[in-house]
Amino acid sequence: MKKQILAIAMLATGLSASAQELEKTAEITKTVQLSYNVAPDGKTKEGLYSLKNLSNKGLWLRGSYANNARSGTWYFFDSKENLAMRYSYDQKKVLFLDPKSLSNVAVKVLSDDEEVAKTASAPIPLCPVELYVSLIGNKVATEYYDKANEGLVAEITAHIDVNGKATYSVAYQIKDKKTRPIEVAFTPSFPIEWLPSKLGDKKLPSEFTVFAKVDEAKDEYNFNRFRWDQE
Repeated sequence: MKKQILAIAMLATGLSASAQELEKTAEITKTVQLSYNVAPDGKTKEGLYSLKNLSNKGLWLRGSYANNARSGTWYFFDSKENLAMRYSYDQKKVLFLDPKSLSNVAVKVLSDDEEVAKTASAPIPLCPVELYVSLIGNKVATEYYDKANEGLVAEITAHIDVNGKATYSVAYQIKDKKTRPIEVAFTPSFPIEWLPSKLGDKKLPSEFTVFAKVDEAKDEYNFNRFRWDQE
């Protein structure tokens, strides 16, 4: 199924690609590689864009750019290469979302109206959740990791405003008590876009929290995904 989806995506985007487009690659982390096309000016993104998962030789995502802007339908995959989400930049609409991809997430809509908070849509990163955890986890661990934190549970929270802009914080869980959150200045090589929480046409501020365990990998720092009910 995935191969069929990718074939369709590649055909749709490939037809509009110019033979003069240049492919570039960049290392995001030790296990994530960016591959994208640019116009003859060498700067403007034009054509196919993908993030490769070097751990399984698969993909995290695939989409396309037109004149330096994301366009068409983008496909997002989990670490097992299952389709997690499809999003149309043309329609500005989520076409498919696997609810299992959010099973490790807690969402809080910031509204004084309890009914609004309960019924508003959840904020969604236009990035596989597992990849999001890896990217921000590596950023946090590289700057703040020490042996005292290893094996602890961390809460990685994105604070998303009504425009889809996010700031990030991390708090460690120590014997059921959280330490003071660490505010994180996070600018990933792959820019994470957010769909803000909405109720009807009204956009709302919200928080998107992922729970993770802190570990030190052999060649890089890593946050392994963690669920409270699966220790």
